[in-house]
Amino acid sequence: MSQIKTRIPGFLFALASVLAAAAGCSPNAQPAKSDSDTTLAATSAAPAEIILSKGLSIDRAAGEIRVQGQIALRQGFLEQLVCGKGSREHESLVVVSVPASSIHAALLAANARAGHPGKWSLVPGTANDLRLEPPDGSPVDVEVQYTLRGETRRIPLGEWVEDARHKETFDSKAFVFAGSRFERDGRGGQRYAADVSGSIVGLVTFSDEVIGYSKVIPDQAMVSEPRWQAKTREMPPEGSDVLLILKVAKP
Repeated sequence: MSQIKTRIPGFLFALASVLAAAAGCSPNAQPAKSDSDTTLAATSAAPAEIILSKGLSIDRAAGEIRVQGQIALRQGFLEQLVCGKGSREHESLVVVSVPASSIHAALLAANARAGHPGKWSLVPGTANDLRLEPPDGSPVDVEVQYTLRGETRRIPLGEWVEDARHKETFDSKAFVFAGSRFERDGRGGQRYAADVSGSIVGLVTFSDEVIGYSKVIPDQAMVSEPRWQAKTREMPPEGSDVLLILKVAKP
C-alpha cells in the first residue's frame, strides 16, 4: 500500500479511499472473515452495484467497474478505444464524461495495481531503429454492453477493432492498468495527464493512458503506419448509449 501512496498525489489516494468505502471494499488487502462476519453480511447485504458518481459505479458481486458512455466513432482508423469528452472523439470508439482520474481511483478501489504507460523512442542501431517499452500494471478486461437491433449484447471492446489489411486479429485481452502519469500544471502543482488528454483506454502509445494496450504502437504515422480501424458493421450508430465495463483480470 505504501507504494501506491508514494506513486499518486494525496487527492487521488483520498478519492480512491472514498470510492472504496462507498463500495464496501478497500485498496488494502482485506482480512479473512469470521463466521459472524459472514452471517452479518448475509442478513444486511448492501446493494451489489454502488453508484460512485454520475456515470460511474462498481458492481461488487461481479467485481466490475462500470462507466456510462456513447459511441464516438464507427468508421475510420483508431488511435484510442475510449476517450474523455471533448478530447479524441475523432479517433476513439467510445467517449465517456467521467474524469479519467475518477476511473483510476475506482480501479485502485477495486484493488488493481497501477503501473506505468508504455513508451517508444527512435534509437538508431536498435531493431527498426525503435526502442519500445511496454506498459505495466494489473491486467484489465475491457468490455462493452450495448443494444443493437433490439438485442442487448456484451462483448470485449476489442471486437469492434479490425486490421485494415485483414491480416491479423486484434488482441482483446492485451490491456493493463497503466495509470497515466502526473505533470506540472503551471501553477506549482500537479495534474493528472489523462484528465487533460482524454486518454482512457489506449491503442497507440501516447504515454498518458489510464489503461494501456500492451503492444506498443508509436503514435506517429511516419513511424508506424495506421492499421487498426473501427469494425463498422458490428457497431450501433454514433451517439448510441453503451456501458464500458472494466474488470481486473487474473494474470
